[in-house]
Amino acid sequence: MMRETSESAFCHEVMFYEDEDQFLETAVPFLRHGLEAGEPMLVAVGRRKIELLEGELGDDSAQVSFADMVELGRNPARIIPAWREFLELNLRQGRSVRGIGEPIWPERSDPELDECQRHESLLNLAFGGGPGWSLLCPYDSRRLDDGVLDTARENHPHLHCNGSNAPCMGWNDLDGFSPFAGSLPAPPPGSRTLPFDRERLHEVRTLVGAEASAAGMREGRAADLTIAVGELAANSVRHGGGRGTLRAWRHGGSLLAEIEDDGHIAEPLAGRMRPTVVQADGRGLWMANQLCDLVQIRSGEEGTAVRLWMSLD
Repeated sequence: MMRETSESAFCHEVMFYEDEDQFLETAVPFLRHGLEAGEPMLVAVGRRKIELLEGELGDDSAQVSFADMVELGRNPARIIPAWREFLELNLRQGRSVRGIGEPIWPERSDPELDECQRHESLLNLAFGGGPGWSLLCPYDSRRLDDGVLDTARENHPHLHCNGSNAPCMGWNDLDGFSPFAGSLPAPPPGSRTLPFDRERLHEVRTLVGAEASAAGMREGRAADLTIAVGELAANSVRHGGGRGTLRAWRHGGSLLAEIEDDGHIAEPLAGRMRPTVVQADGRGLWMANQLCDLVQIRSGEEGTAVRLWMSLD
């Protein structure tokens, strides 16, 4: 029997499917149930699945909001803010909402996949203590690696299968979870390197702009990357010991820029919470996530590294 949405609990479910028909067999009844309950719904999946769901729902599809996850979730750190905005607009006392979100697909790069998995775990932290709503996360069990599927079980408290909801046996209950744990692969030899302090912040922006221009990046995207790096460098001066190090290099079709300092990020949702107009801090990481294709944060007692990816396309 399908689990009814509780007004007091966030229901974060994983669903495994092997083909499009199996995806629809679960997703369509999930949405039909929401339609019957009068629940606002947001579906964030790839364009192909949006078309399939619209075809199955017919005229009822007009009552569902759709978003192309390839665009919305290019940087996975943008997804939680999108769900927050949807909840703020639609969640009311006595009325829940539901959603479908598929941030992981086989074509994801390894760095993107890593950040998606951290995002999936952060969903439990971001919404676990708030009003109840349902989020169904589909995983392509035929095309994704077993390790990815195992991590999906660890990140979801509930398993949705054959129209029913049950506890997910792999769920780790956030034990020991830290979204910024671990380390990033070392920048390659020959990366442009610039130690900086307050007096050299302008040099940070100049170096990034020059590297973007040399790589052939479009002017608007180069400006976005320069702004993001400049904000993070300013954060290093204010909160990271007064100084930091910038490194920049090419990787495939992307330009990467990394800021490293002696600071420590304690807020696990840093960069995923929209700063208020009167808020003094929290803007740098938020802006980086909004402007860049991918943001990777690794932080601990030894310091912090924030790596920004920007495609040259």
